Amino acid sequence: MANIDITQLETNEEIEETGARNGADAELIAITSPKETQCSPDCRNELLVGQATTFEVFIQNTGSQDISELGYKAQVWISDGDGNPITPASDANGNLLLWDNPDVICDDTSVCDDQTLAAGAVFKGGKTVLQYLGSDVVWTPEAGIYVIQIETYSDQDVDPGNDVQQVYVEVVDYVDISVDIAWDSGNVVATGNGPHGFTVTVNLGGSTEIVTRDLTMLLDIRGDVSAAQDSDGFDLLSATVGELKHPVTIGQQQNVLVFQNETDPTDNRSEPRAVFSSDVNNGEFTYSGSISPDTSGGDAIYSVEVSLAGYSLFGQYESCIETYEFNVTGEDGEQTTATETYDNFCEEAFDQDDITSNNVGEINGATATFHDIRIDTLTIYQGYDSNGGGVPSSILIAGEPGDLSVGASYIDVYVEHRGSDITELYDWNVTFTITNLDTNVVTTALENSCLQGVEPMYEYQKLGAPSQGQMAMEQGHACTLVTFDVGTYSIEANVSLDGKTVDQKMSNNIVSYEMEVVNNLPVIGSLDLVTQGDLMIGMEGLLEFEASAFDADDQFGTDLTYSWTGGAAGTPLAGCGGQGDEFQLCQTRVLEDYVTKFPVTVTITDAHGGQVSETIIVDIWNNQVAVGTTDSGITMTYALTYWSKSAFTIANLADSDEDCSGIQLPDPDASLGVLLSGTYNPIAVIDYEPVTTYSSTDVLDQSIEFIFDSSLGASSLWYTTSCDNPALTQLIAEGATNSEEDSTKLVLSTSNLFGGVMPSGQFLLIDAPLLAKDPPSASISGFSAEAAAGGAITMNWGLEGTTLSGDKVSVSITHGDSGDVFEVDLDRTVTSYTYSGTNTLHDVSYDIEVAVCNNDGLCSTPIGTGTVVADKQVDNAAATGVSVVEAGDKWTLTWSADGSMDDVASWNVCYKNRDAFDAANMPTTCVNTGSADVMTADVMMSTSPGQYTVYFAVVPVDALGNAGTAGSSSDAGADAAFFKANEGGEIDNDNTDGDETSSGELPGWTWGAIGGVVVIAFIAGAFILSRGGGDGEDKDWDY
Repeated sequence: MANIDITQLETNEEIEETGARNGADAELIAITSPKETQCSPDCRNELLVGQATTFEVFIQNTGSQDISELGYKAQVWISDGDGNPITPASDANGNLLLWDNPDVICDDTSVCDDQTLAAGAVFKGGKTVLQYLGSDVVWTPEAGIYVIQIETYSDQDVDPGNDVQQVYVEVVDYVDISVDIAWDSGNVVATGNGPHGFTVTVNLGGSTEIVTRDLTMLLDIRGDVSAAQDSDGFDLLSATVGELKHPVTIGQQQNVLVFQNETDPTDNRSEPRAVFSSDVNNGEFTYSGSISPDTSGGDAIYSVEVSLAGYSLFGQYESCIETYEFNVTGEDGEQTTATETYDNFCEEAFDQDDITSNNVGEINGATATFHDIRIDTLTIYQGYDSNGGGVPSSILIAGEPGDLSVGASYIDVYVEHRGSDITELYDWNVTFTITNLDTNVVTTALENSCLQGVEPMYEYQKLGAPSQGQMAMEQGHACTLVTFDVGTYSIEANVSLDGKTVDQKMSNNIVSYEMEVVNNLPVIGSLDLVTQGDLMIGMEGLLEFEASAFDADDQFGTDLTYSWTGGAAGTPLAGCGGQGDEFQLCQTRVLEDYVTKFPVTVTITDAHGGQVSETIIVDIWNNQVAVGTTDSGITMTYALTYWSKSAFTIANLADSDEDCSGIQLPDPDASLGVLLSGTYNPIAVIDYEPVTTYSSTDVLDQSIEFIFDSSLGASSLWYTTSCDNPALTQLIAEGATNSEEDSTKLVLSTSNLFGGVMPSGQFLLIDAPLLAKDPPSASISGFSAEAAAGGAITMNWGLEGTTLSGDKVSVSITHGDSGDVFEVDLDRTVTSYTYSGTNTLHDVSYDIEVAVCNNDGLCSTPIGTGTVVADKQVDNAAATGVSVVEAGDKWTLTWSADGSMDDVASWNVCYKNRDAFDAANMPTTCVNTGSADVMTADVMMSTSPGQYTVYFAVVPVDALGNAGTAGSSSDAGADAAFFKANEGGEIDNDNTDGDETSSGELPGWTWGAIGGVVVIAFIAGAFILSRGGGDGEDKDWDY
């Protein structure tokens, strides 16, 4: 029986499940700006210190109802380096970097720009920039590692679990050395014979103060020049002849450290360097010169170009690290090799800074009109859908740090008029050449406008100053749509001056950059089991999963492909998978192979082959119905939902050889151990054995059904592992019903059995009604109990209702001191009982219960209860000073009370003729005073003649009739002489009989004989009695 939970019949509580996302759901799909920093090992998507950063997100109502109230907030946290937020970040003034906007959507048009977000809709139709107090939220970061957390919130939101997104960003310091050159006249193009002065300006910029060493710029003079010199008179023309470029080193010569050991500062080396820092003239250096054009050959055209050549910085760089290996001896004496690494200080040379777009400057001059157009900037816009629709989520200016992402992108170039005569209008076109250097695939496009994709929209116009009747602009821009794949690309834009005018400066017409294009993998936002409730074989409905994903390169997910697989072998799930967001949902049937732990994996592949996967493990229960039939035609079905892949069957179901007659059964409605009334004889005993058993933790649901011939008439089904033991027997089902399939059959069944599978045992079919052990219907009324003389206790009661056969009146008396219990069962009609004083002790309390009970040991209520103190004696009282006075034919006795009178109700005067007596042998002939206050009594003298002594004793009597004891010679005793002469003879004083006879009288025994004769005489004849004829009250009777 150790293998069965005998309380299996508890019913499981049913829990009502509701559908997921049934309501409004403001889901934060993704954060598109800033992008997450990724390092492996080189880092991409880093932010630069001081770079103004906005927060751009996608918000979608993924619920089934509209949203009418919405807020969002963004907060910057300091990160632990593993992508976890640890401390809220603050700005330089100590203010938390927290922006909370509760008024994103509301019904007040004066407060909120939007009043609703429909079910399924994306807020603002796509990307949205977070707003605070009517403006874009802008963060100007300091160096560090951060987590940006953005959260949507709404009282209508039914799934707060998808309201928060985080991105990890690294903010790094940067160096920016800008080089610029301009004509001192302020003209874009120098004209005339000159000489023309120019000034080169070099500025140390970036996020921190830097100290450069040997900062060098290159000066290059080209074209028709007769003379060129700097402000010191140095001949620049000779220094730049041919391919030569004149280097200019910036800074003052100093002897500075070029190496220093990390752990030993004395281990160092110094060398002379030109040192320039941000502390010198605010980090600005100028260099001046002049140029005279050479007009000997006609019109002169010339230019001056300056560029950053290089510089060095001193610090702890990777190139400074030194690692040493050396031998060490361990504790066990073994030789091992150890290493030590020193992060030393040294110089690191750079040929460009972090912002390369401002490392070159150029000016042009001509003696006549100078014709020139150039490309000013090239910018790449990304984050569109696959067709180039939508708005960009990221912008990269060529020459600034950053990488490109795959997907649809617009390449946009700004072109400008750089000729000497701004009124000279130029026709133009831009040729874009995009080359995939990995595949050598070349894409070209010819554009002179930008009508979509990039703001502001631009429609072609000539370059120059507008004149009467002629539209023109000094700047214009052209763009082209390109779809990038993963790889290295060369991006080139070449602006051409069309028409008869010749561009006299072709070198600034072309820009070319080589850039890496990486694939931003899709991000799986969630993977949920949509199906509610327990999952099992044969369940109604389908097994349903839903995944949400976001791809920064495909913001609307049109090119994302969903693949759904299940099981350890990764078998495709039938009916699931495909391209587009409609395949985020997977609906499939539950198969037998899915039983127990079933992993389901969704793999999301973008258009560029990038894949991400996520797995959810669901619990699926087996569901089997085992059937068995005995030779006598009794059929059992056992429906089981359980945690195992194995089949469940009934190994044996047979008519038992054991009849289990005269057994007792437990009462299913009472507490453990309470039995039904009487004994029972099963009409069928069935031996049962399952193929295996499962514990309660491995059973979700189970039900049992027995089908049998109606002629058996069974009304209840029981299970037992030992039918002789009620503690090992359990009611399974009660109340047979007609079979729906066969009218000749009855069915006993139960469902939702609690516990594990029933182990081997027996099932019993019982046809007799199940009778509970009920208490009698009659009960005790009007109960009373009181003490009686001699320590006895008398009890009286009435009977309310009718007592039945098998009922009895049970009396229980408990000794107040010892706890001993006296019990007696009386006839069901008895209404009184006296508990003998021989069983009690004086002045001890006794607790009494009287109840109507039956043979099942049950008693009705109310019962009679009481507590009585037994009283067997008079306490603490006695008579003293007894005196006897003869008064005619009587003696008068008087006495005094000694002790307490509390327990005295009256006095007994007891006497005996001729013999004295002690307290233990008091006579029973007594005269009672009737009151405790009467302390005198008369005792009549005998009428018989005689001479002897009469002995007396006076004792107290209590209210119950208990009398004290005393001897005739005690303080309570006395005696008196008696003499009466006999008229007919002598007196015999030796007679001591109790009837006070004396000599000459009849013996005492003769009176009995005479009495007998008298009785006979009355019976035999008739008598005439008459009064004597004398007067007075002393007349005799005559016969």
